Amino acid sequence: MNTFKFVVLTLCCWVTACGVTVQGIDLGRVAGVGSKVMNVGEKTQEEEVVMGERTAKTLFSIAPLAHDDQIQNYVNRVGYWLARHSTRPGLPWHFVVLDSATVNAFAAPGGYVFITTGMMENIYNEAELAGVLAHEMAHVTEKHYLHALQSQSNKGLISDLLVLGQQAKKNQDDERSSSRSSKITGQYDRVVLDVYQRGLDRKDELFADSLGAEIAARAGYDHYGFASVLQNITGSQSDVRVMAGFLKRHPPLEERLIALEKTSQTLDDMGGDSKVLVARYSLNTRTSPGHL
Repeated sequence: MNTFKFVVLTLCCWVTACGVTVQGIDLGRVAGVGSKVMNVGEKTQEEEVVMGERTAKTLFSIAPLAHDDQIQNYVNRVGYWLARHSTRPGLPWHFVVLDSATVNAFAAPGGYVFITTGMMENIYNEAELAGVLAHEMAHVTEKHYLHALQSQSNKGLISDLLVLGQQAKKNQDDERSSSRSSKITGQYDRVVLDVYQRGLDRKDELFADSLGAEIAARAGYDHYGFASVLQNITGSQSDVRVMAGFLKRHPPLEERLIALEKTSQTLDDMGGDSKVLVARYSLNTRTSPGHL
């Protein structure tokens, strides 16, 4: 495991040249902000994807990929099924399990969804997993992280990121442009870390709770799944240190559960007898997330 972590942490040094793909993610594209090239004036979604690639690269530096192909593939299967029932099924969605004891899940613009092994330990069935993934997908479809990153960026920083893509396409990699590139990406990386450390606005989190339950329900899952995860976290015996970040960056659990109860009641009234997808696997991962 230690050897694998070292390999993952050093991956970004060579993936661009090798074109390596892990769990459906072309890390070469993620590692190089200039790998997807576009004009500043093109469609917003394309800009969003470019920002997402750079944001994902920064987030990969926080924790390595979980070394378990089976659980990575499983999370991706559930995630892609949910994506088909979201309001933006055409995004290039990626679902990634990170090897981290912290209880957390987060997303990045353009369709990136991350969940930690620490969060997986608080999930016991597929409906609960779907609830967590759908919550993060709601942040993406509503562009919560995109807007937060834009609002915290210096004027012109996003445009500069896109210009870097144009320079890369023209192989303008001389010492001067390389120095400017490092400065721009360094500025953006600091913005990313600041936004993710502080978390999103309370209203965005509560909205994602509600929309996530709707996405899960449209996909055929029990829409109480995410509320169950929050209850699991409430009763968790995890070290307070692995819980601290999650609790700090989100509204109080009681407030979220009360709001979710209202959403669930509405969904029940709209069709509570709809078919619920039966879990294909047990996700009791407290012993090991790799036993699936």
